[in-house]
Amino acid sequence: MNTATQEQSTGTKPINLFEVGCLVNLKIGMWSGRKMLTRSDLVRVGYDPDHLPADVVNLGRKLMVPKSELQSLTQIEQRARKALERWSVPFGIANAHFVPATMLPTVEAQIAELKEEFFQRVDSFIARFDDLVSTVKSSHPDFWEKCLKGHYPHNPQALRAKFTFEWYTFKIAGMGSIEEASVTDIIAEQQVRDERASELRAQMQTEVGKFVGEYVSSMRDETTRFCDLMTARINGVPFGDETDSKRLTPKSIACFRKYVDRFLQMNIFGDKEIEDMLVQFRDTFLDHGVGPKDFESANIKSGVTKALEAIRTKAASEGANSGQFIGELKRRVTL
Repeated sequence: MNTATQEQSTGTKPINLFEVGCLVNLKIGMWSGRKMLTRSDLVRVGYDPDHLPADVVNLGRKLMVPKSELQSLTQIEQRARKALERWSVPFGIANAHFVPATMLPTVEAQIAELKEEFFQRVDSFIARFDDLVSTVKSSHPDFWEKCLKGHYPHNPQALRAKFTFEWYTFKIAGMGSIEEASVTDIIAEQQVRDERASELRAQMQTEVGKFVGEYVSSMRDETTRFCDLMTARINGVPFGDETDSKRLTPKSIACFRKYVDRFLQMNIFGDKEIEDMLVQFRDTFLDHGVGPKDFESANIKSGVTKALEAIRTKAASEGANSGQFIGELKRRVTL
């Protein structure tokens, strides 16, 4: 646990939310490469709707290029959003995610790398665009002539503007700035603005309190899932809606270890009891040298299962916003 987290978990001093993290907004846009497949299109080509060419028609739309071209870009977008989601919690304002300050360099480095990969793929797509169009034309000449011709851009380079990949890091100004904004030389206006500022402060503090509850509850929900999943793998039983059990593997053990590390890095509000229990569990059962065979004995399975149940019980006991720990945090965290 870092020093700042230790101080927060051992005292009751206020926590400024935007001193321990910030908001990140990820915006990714792409050319759809699709046009609506109209009834007149079907009449013109004389196709039975149940026998349309699957490589250029999809869900009532005609695809201008092979679907694999745009799917590859969508996959990069999904990886970027997953990289952000892994180290963040949705904030509920401006479609943003709250990222702990300690993890911000990691998140930005991963997103920057994916942005570069995204535009490399975009440039490749645009460079090959005329060839892709020619392939569609030669593969489906009748469909091209009657339904696709005339829908393509004259200049493929113009398409690049339709691809965007940006992220914004920002903080919400603190209460002091709201008070300064209310200063006016006109007494009447000052009173109105003070009332509005007071109302806004109350609304923002309510939103912050809600977020704090969601953040800690989300972390504890992940902890209960971690306990349930590892218990299932250790005891060889299906997890959740699985129909068959899955074996414990070196990869799954490494993933369990990484989960504990992630909790420590995301624990910006000092959920110390859960953190201590997870650290003790990791150090006892998830040493880097252990493998699946180390968990085969009945005694080990029993010890691991009991330890996980204790962690799960603690995590679930205050998972709701009314928990004592969360209630105190709401009073301490400010803007």
